[in-house]
Amino acid sequence: MTIFNNDLINTLTHLPPDSDLALIRQDRSAATLNTQAAYSEIFSVPSTQFPIDVRYGFAHQVAKLTGSQTLADFYFQQAPALKIENLSPALQAAAEYLQILTLSPKDTQFLLIETLITQGWENSDIVLLAQLITFVTYQARLVEGIELLTTSKNNPRDVAKIVAGKWNHQPFTRQGRPSPTAFTQDNLGWEAWITARKAETLSDEETQVMKKFGQLTSEYFLLLAHQSKILEIRTLIDRGVFYTAGGLPRWEREFAAAAVSKVNGCIYCASVHARKASQYAKERRSDVDKLLATPTGEILADGFDDRLLAITDLVASLSATPIQATISQVATLRQLGLSELELLDLIQSTAFFSWANRLMLSLGEPFEIMEDKE
Repeated sequence: MTIFNNDLINTLTHLPPDSDLALIRQDRSAATLNTQAAYSEIFSVPSTQFPIDVRYGFAHQVAKLTGSQTLADFYFQQAPALKIENLSPALQAAAEYLQILTLSPKDTQFLLIETLITQGWENSDIVLLAQLITFVTYQARLVEGIELLTTSKNNPRDVAKIVAGKWNHQPFTRQGRPSPTAFTQDNLGWEAWITARKAETLSDEETQVMKKFGQLTSEYFLLLAHQSKILEIRTLIDRGVFYTAGGLPRWEREFAAAAVSKVNGCIYCASVHARKASQYAKERRSDVDKLLATPTGEILADGFDDRLLAITDLVASLSATPIQATISQVATLRQLGLSELELLDLIQSTAFFSWANRLMLSLGEPFEIMEDKE
């Protein structure tokens, strides 16, 4: 497949360069350009453990499991001959990690990482594997979301409402710290399952980039710095999705991130972004608390005003695996007055947190900061 104007997402969704949505994506240039840059980096960075053809084969599996046939077909064209069952034991261990991380991210326990290490995976390759899987889940939701914005076909299927996912109920982390067992707006810590880089091992350029984004003292970001260029690009996408002017109000983008985290059972991400949602719209704190308090198995899009109800409904359905979002959900949001820019912001916020949740859940775990409890 020819990628037109160096934009895979526009190509796969058949967006004409002069279409309104293509121009809106151009207006959100930081997210758009760096999404393409992330794709290019993930599928070109050298790794003897994780060959390029295997990466394409894995990406095909992720896209297929996530529910984007469009993206799955693209990746299949890149490595049609790859057979997962013929892989080495090390790559089969990675394929198991892929399956669980894609379908049920909360089930990616340390044992899966330990198996990868036993099979000879280096830290940098484990981070590359995690970034590839989680990036493709982001890509898939971006593709499917944009197709919902552009399609004129009726989509009459009736999909069950998405419910809050399961989350951690273990009292302690692997390192023996108290583990959060309920969603909260409190500050939480996070510990890695593999060794993060030491700040002194970073190059001058890596140090400056991480210092610029306030990442230099974070164990999470120092872990992701095993693939520092992917980390830099991913951070630029984050800024392009959440820190841009106009479009969807910032508090609703943060609320969307918290809602995705409820679907995936990521207590850490939910705490950060629920807190931000409350900071940006203090009068909506009760809505944020209600979202966080939704028990496992109960519908997320329930009890809000019409706009927030419709936003939560689309976010939850786009976050489900396989994707369950429908054109009727987009139509409802349009009827409520959301512009195409606001809809794109909502889809990008949702898609990005499929990536963010899965990274946090598959490379470590949160812990309670006891000083905050005093």
